[in-house]
Amino acid sequence: MTLKQLNYALALGQLGSYGRVAKSMGVSQPAVSLQIQALEVELGIILFDRSNKKVEPTLNGLAFLEKAQSLVTESKHLEAFALQLSEEVQGDICLGIIPTLSPFLVPLFVGDLNEKYPKIKLKVQEAITEDVLRGVKDGTYHAGIISTPIESKSNLEFTPLFYERFYLYVSEKHELYTQDEIAISELDNSDVWLLKEGNCFMDQVTNICKMHANQGGDFIYESNNIDALRRIVEYKGGITFLPELSTLMIPSEQEEMIKDIKGKQKVREVTMLSLKTEVRKNILSVISEVIRDNVPSQMLGKENKEIVKTNFVE
Repeated sequence: MTLKQLNYALALGQLGSYGRVAKSMGVSQPAVSLQIQALEVELGIILFDRSNKKVEPTLNGLAFLEKAQSLVTESKHLEAFALQLSEEVQGDICLGIIPTLSPFLVPLFVGDLNEKYPKIKLKVQEAITEDVLRGVKDGTYHAGIISTPIESKSNLEFTPLFYERFYLYVSEKHELYTQDEIAISELDNSDVWLLKEGNCFMDQVTNICKMHANQGGDFIYESNNIDALRRIVEYKGGITFLPELSTLMIPSEQEEMIKDIKGKQKVREVTMLSLKTEVRKNILSVISEVIRDNVPSQMLGKENKEIVKTNFVE
């Protein structure tokens, strides 16, 4: 059994076609077919059902591919292992970061990271929580930054970075605009603009206010973008929820639209996650340190704050 065979098998499980696998890997179709057959003969089991137009894993094949993915991911880590033995912090890192966080967090710390650790080559990709988790497990990302807590039974390590407060953003046309603090009980369901279903930030907001936005009438807007919802409130009226870091970038003439939520501070826990076996732990550690150094100090502790749960279950 070879890593080449495992990679071919994993690609076939994803693409469902020998031709597509061959094209994606730059080899001939017979070469892929022969390697898969040799693997099945060695294992003594049929990994793929070839009776349909699309090649699909058998039940045994699905179980095998899950284990094979872990092995292939671990093999990728070996390529970076030698660099991590060096005292100097260096290497490539790809982070998956959720879209309600990335545009506000990355500009805060990336300049400082480049200055202090010029040999770290950082790549950031925005992805929803589900895709970040999948990417960390299959090796697409070396780590991810998401909102927690979430329910997960995977071989993942979670390191909280900071605690981001929720605020309300209220249109100047709204009757609640004159208040500095607003109780959740004062909100009208029909006035609230929320992110698209399936977003963890939306889950946490609906857990705060125990309702779903009712965007009826002649205009319905769905988005995964915090700034887009802010613009809707500014031009269409109503209310939305904002995470704390996004409020740092709001122009001074619109700061009066930011309102505190009455009661104990409600926050989302922002966490770095990686495989427990990730060999780039030294790089992730310094990135975490730089992030903490650059977010507002009041966000670092969780004392006297209510951490709002997500509904995400892996």
